[in-house]
Amino acid sequence: MHLGARGEEWLWPPVETLLGSHDVAGLAVAVVREGEVVSRGFGVRDVRTGASVTPETMFHLASVSKPFVATAIVSLASARDAGGPVLDLDAPIVTWVPELTLADGREREVTARGLLSHSSGLPDVADYGWHDPQLGDDALSDLARSLSGWRLQSEPGSTFSYSNAGFELLGLLLSRVTGTTFEEAVRQQVLAPLGMRVSTFLRAEVPGHLAASPHVGRPLTVPEGAYPYTRRHAPSSTLHSNLVEMCRWMEAHLESAEGARLDPGLLDLVWRPAVPVGDPPWEEAAALGWFVGSYRGHRTLSHSGADPGFGSRLVLVPERRTGVVVLANSNTVPTSAIAVAALDVALADPALSVASGATPEELGEGVAAFQRLAAAEQAEHDMDDEELVNAVWGAIELHRTSLVWPLLRGWTALRPDSSAAWTMTGWAHQVDGHLDLARRLLRRALDLDPENDEAALILRNLPSTS
Repeated sequence: MHLGARGEEWLWPPVETLLGSHDVAGLAVAVVREGEVVSRGFGVRDVRTGASVTPETMFHLASVSKPFVATAIVSLASARDAGGPVLDLDAPIVTWVPELTLADGREREVTARGLLSHSSGLPDVADYGWHDPQLGDDALSDLARSLSGWRLQSEPGSTFSYSNAGFELLGLLLSRVTGTTFEEAVRQQVLAPLGMRVSTFLRAEVPGHLAASPHVGRPLTVPEGAYPYTRRHAPSSTLHSNLVEMCRWMEAHLESAEGARLDPGLLDLVWRPAVPVGDPPWEEAAALGWFVGSYRGHRTLSHSGADPGFGSRLVLVPERRTGVVVLANSNTVPTSAIAVAALDVALADPALSVASGATPEELGEGVAAFQRLAAAEQAEHDMDDEELVNAVWGAIELHRTSLVWPLLRGWTALRPDSSAAWTMTGWAHQVDGHLDLARRLLRRALDLDPENDEAALILRNLPSTS
């Protein structure tokens, strides 16, 4: 049974049902398998206009940007100039980024390899500043200087600790080595050679008639005058692309590719596990810009992304020459569940078909679980804490708290024992400048759940009252 027929029978109908029964704006899904490609857009680019999502619709990919940056960096480390490598992954990055200093004086221990595998010891960003975007060519240099008060939180190479700031430094390193802007460097090193001509890290280059708008809150709303974009965080977050070109990207990693393909030696290097993560099935280990996991007994390479109003999931199964990408313009879409169902459809035994009477369970638990999720009407259950977090965090991070205050008040009133509710409410008060109230609510969240790392992080980064 061809991949397209499987999608029509087992995947697209529940996706359409999901859009009809859940709070979802738009969605785009593509599957590649052994040279076959199927893709579809669902829903709308913007609830205000009703413009439809198509395979050409441009989405903000959030952290799915990171494998592209890793490919650019490692391609420079694999290239040779006058007999030597252009870039040494194990050399201190301060050779190229001298403005990086750390409070503990350990900046010379920070290497590209450590940054690529999130094992550098650097902490993560606490405030992305989407509400105050930095648009100049010096945005990444300013970011590097702003880390002067930071200290390494673990020994380099010993521990996985996700750090978006690490990828901003990689973007600055890429710019310095190539002698151009970060965005132009990744275009030259990766996007253009693979024929990804419309994909870009610069939001200004996204055609307005193709752009998907971010949707936050509940009901879903496009936040006026706000978007998750700043050049200060471009390397970690701001790739914009569509299904057509993301299929080119996936095929460039697979043996069945008919077009441009990435060098197998480079792929072996970026896919090699570097540090354990311990979060199966997708994130058993971190490689260089990728996560290594397993599904149905096969190795997977993947990355997910979530920024205010957007979600994404990319999974490759190289042994089966298969890949899946899911793009959404709200945080309420279960991108991982859709990706699992799409993988099940692609990897199922070829003998399974409608004619043979195959059931969703026979195709795979992912298909069955997703079809159950899609069929569940919202009214049949109360939103759990995870769903409520997904509904509110994007608006808070964009500094558009007014869009979710009614939901936050209802959440804390109905579930006063929810640590997540007080975390989100405390964060919203922090954004609004009510620091003492924010501090009290975040402490309440930690009293309810001492293991609430998010509440602890927000509390730790609150300005001192002294």
